[in-house]
Amino acid sequence: MTETWRGIYPITSFVLEALGRKRDAGPAGALTAREQILLIAVEFWAAAAHGTLHKHLEADPQTGLVEAQLAFGAIGAVRIVSLLRVAVEDLEDQAGGGQGADAVINQLDERLARTDDNVDDLVARYVGATEESLVSASTG
Repeated sequence: MTETWRGIYPITSFVLEALGRKRDAGPAGALTAREQILLIAVEFWAAAAHGTLHKHLEADPQTGLVEAQLAFGAIGAVRIVSLLRVAVEDLEDQAGGGQGADAVINQLDERLARTDDNVDDLVARYVGATEESLVSASTG
């Protein structure tokens, strides 16, 4: 069995740090809508890559998955959107006796590790539209 590399590339790390710094330094709503989408995607991806998806989703798994689904859709990660859609459906089914949230997140984590979407490249492309604000956030 091939072991899957888990981590994030420098561009995703840079975006995560820059947007997090901008969010934390500014007033509420300091991030543009595009930046908020990007931040949701990179925070989720970083959590998945570092094995902390359970912690990332613990407050409200269903809302977190729906937000991630919308964010990954915006950056063009269609395979991840599909995986997230299935996870949301599985969570909805749990009310009817389906698997619990932990099992759903475990399955999602395993599937994300094998996705064909190159999230880091998609992040880099999406950053093109928000690059100026990211550069100013990283130097501020």
